Amino acid sequence: MIRFSSLGDVILSSVVLQPLYEKGFEIDFLTFKPFSDVFSKDYRIKNLIAVEKKQMKSLTDIIKFSKNLKNYDYILDLHSNLRSFLISFFTKGKVLRYRKQSIKRRLKILDPNFNVLKAYLEPLKELGIEGDYRPKVILDKDDFSGLNIPDNFVVIGAGARYLTKMYPYYNKVSEILLKEGLNVVLIGSKEDTEKDKSVYPDNVIDFRGKLSLRQSLAVISKAKLVISNDSAVSHMARATGVKVLTIYGGTHPFFGFAPLKDEGSYIFKGLDCQPCHLHGKDTCKYGDFRCLTSISPVEITQ
Repeated sequence: MIRFSSLGDVILSSVVLQPLYEKGFEIDFLTFKPFSDVFSKDYRIKNLIAVEKKQMKSLTDIIKFSKNLKNYDYILDLHSNLRSFLISFFTKGKVLRYRKQSIKRRLKILDPNFNVLKAYLEPLKELGIEGDYRPKVILDKDDFSGLNIPDNFVVIGAGARYLTKMYPYYNKVSEILLKEGLNVVLIGSKEDTEKDKSVYPDNVIDFRGKLSLRQSLAVISKAKLVISNDSAVSHMARATGVKVLTIYGGTHPFFGFAPLKDEGSYIFKGLDCQPCHLHGKDTCKYGDFRCLTSISPVEITQ
């Protein structure tokens, strides 16, 4: 099984683990090292193969790496990029590949029926596996050790890679939630803290850049709700069984990463300029990021 990156995509790829495990398959999972800890305690995975991206830069690197892999009955390619194509080609095994609709999405041809979870599961039909599954990350008591987790709290995932995906008023959302008697916890990376210029109330608990990946998942798993940009935190909530409200800016829920109805909901204004980019970007052609600034904090908390 291959899924290299990014964090949210790697987490969502866990949707195939349970049906494969239940069917009796032994699973080796190939991913990039920064994301491998997500699955470090997953009993469904026999071998976790964690590589550094720099080990996969050239064709020679990929061929050398592939030749060191064992022979497989099947190779499940859930990345479908050049790197995973080459590894699949140079490794012995029947290839089952996820169809990512990359060209359609880049051309902004939107399909309301496309969902990444269903797309990941589609190749499994060739193995006689069908069903409606959800992503799941396995946690244990050690992941909660030493964490000072409050009661009755909402997690906010205020970070994102690009500004067109970063809702700017989470500080106001926090104020409303606190007035309603809820605790507020911020989850994300150190980089998220540096990009977020908002000033939060003093009693907001800011864990950004202070927790490991597994600790962040542990905190999220205890939340009443997660409110997040279209980013990894949203998918972390889904994989821990916590309802999520995803805020969409420059991207679009029809790209396939929106939570399904049983996983939560999303807010999307549907402006003529949305989506402006498949992955988001740091500039807005209008200069005001109206896809996000037109969403009021009350609309999120109501």
